[in-house]
Amino acid sequence: MKKIGFFLLIAVCGQANAQVRDQLKVDVHPGIELFTIVQILADKYPDPNPSVYTTEAMEYFSRYKDHPAVKKVAAFENTYTDLVELGWCMSGFPNIKIYEPAADLNWYRYYGRENVLEYMRLCRDFFNDTHFWDFFQQHAASYAAWGAVLKAKVDSAGLVQKLQGFYRYQTDVHWWVCIDPLNSWGSHAIMTKKLNPDYADWVVYNTGFFNAKMDPKKDPYFEFTNFDNLVFHEGSHVYINGLLKQYEQQIDELSYLFNKDDEGMKRNNITTWRYCLDENIVRAVTAVLYRKYRDERAFKKQMAKELLSDFIYVEELEPFIYAQYINNTKYKDFASFFPRILEFLKQRHPKKGL
Repeated sequence: MKKIGFFLLIAVCGQANAQVRDQLKVDVHPGIELFTIVQILADKYPDPNPSVYTTEAMEYFSRYKDHPAVKKVAAFENTYTDLVELGWCMSGFPNIKIYEPAADLNWYRYYGRENVLEYMRLCRDFFNDTHFWDFFQQHAASYAAWGAVLKAKVDSAGLVQKLQGFYRYQTDVHWWVCIDPLNSWGSHAIMTKKLNPDYADWVVYNTGFFNAKMDPKKDPYFEFTNFDNLVFHEGSHVYINGLLKQYEQQIDELSYLFNKDDEGMKRNNITTWRYCLDENIVRAVTAVLYRKYRDERAFKKQMAKELLSDFIYVEELEPFIYAQYINNTKYKDFASFFPRILEFLKQRHPKKGL
């Protein structure tokens, strides 16, 4: 059946390949770079790894260590590296417009809403006072070159095409890999829909430059790692979002399956059955794609990770989806198969007393 799936994937890719490439951006986001530099000046961020860019950035901005934006974040207790995601609350560069996120933003809980909003306004002042846009534009060609190298690697892996080949239909999802040349600490997905509706259609992944032994006279470079999980997992949320709404009543009828008291549910802030089911299905699909496209060890590690995190239905949904959907030509697409998942869970875990 893998040959059938392969030819199906080729058919999908032949029609969609040009569009997929347009859906993928790989570049430096000015808001992330702005907030990163402010935190570095405040000693609230890991030191960037050596590169010619690091040297130029520090030489240009070091004279602004006493700026009010720097002092503001320096006063925050337990400042986190991913606080720089607030840069996505800004749009319209260089004439910055700030979007004020809703009251449930996590950063409000840590620092207070007014403090967070004041900090964003001060960072806008920093942008203007330091002529940040001049510096950013001077390096635009370098950003584009670094992004082009990584984009070619992402494109060549065909991850988006593989996801589309699984669902067998297209949806409005866009991918933005934000390369972060002053980030020496890690990579993570950013939930832009909570930060700024201007970016709600984008699945965003921030990734840094991690070679601590790099020559300070050379440019940073960005590794192609873990993007398959980002594309398969975060992309699947976009694909099944409409299905979760369409089958809302049937999903609610299964709410007795919510394992809300498990540690993993609490640790991952899974507070409703709909959210729980969403994550279980997405993680099961991701595991299916790992089984199909990755080696056996990677697949087993992924499955073990989900079980340890108390996503308990992945263990039974993954083989069900693989056998009944991947290896079955009965269903036109995942949308037509989706009700079978709900039926499967209901039959496998009947409500007590029925």
